[in-house]
Amino acid sequence: MTIVRIWSGIALATKANQYLEYLNKIVVPAIRMAEGNEGLLVLQDLRGELAHFVLLSFWTSSEVLINFTGDYLSEFEVVKLSPEEQSLFIAFESIARYYKVLYSSGLSPEKYKL
Repeated sequence: MTIVRIWSGIALATKANQYLEYLNKIVVPAIRMAEGNEGLLVLQDLRGELAHFVLLSFWTSSEVLINFTGDYLSEFEVVKLSPEEQSLFIAFESIARYYKVLYSSGLSPEKYKL
């Protein structure tokens, strides 16, 4: 059963490209190489001076997600951002939530590339 990990944060719009560069350099390669990862979606909503980001990563099981995050899997995980990543946000969720995928229709994460 696929598990989705969801996390969000808010950056100044002026730092949005810096965060995308950070994602491409650090986060995306780590997730792509992780055993059991089925994909990653990065959503962005620019609203005036703010850039809202939502990251959805897809995993084959809770066990592989535990291996990736290093945390026991409950309904959420305390997020550990690097100092560099923290400096790009004005606010971010301190937890990531996990959901079981019960139904999917036609969504192909490979279609969306950073």
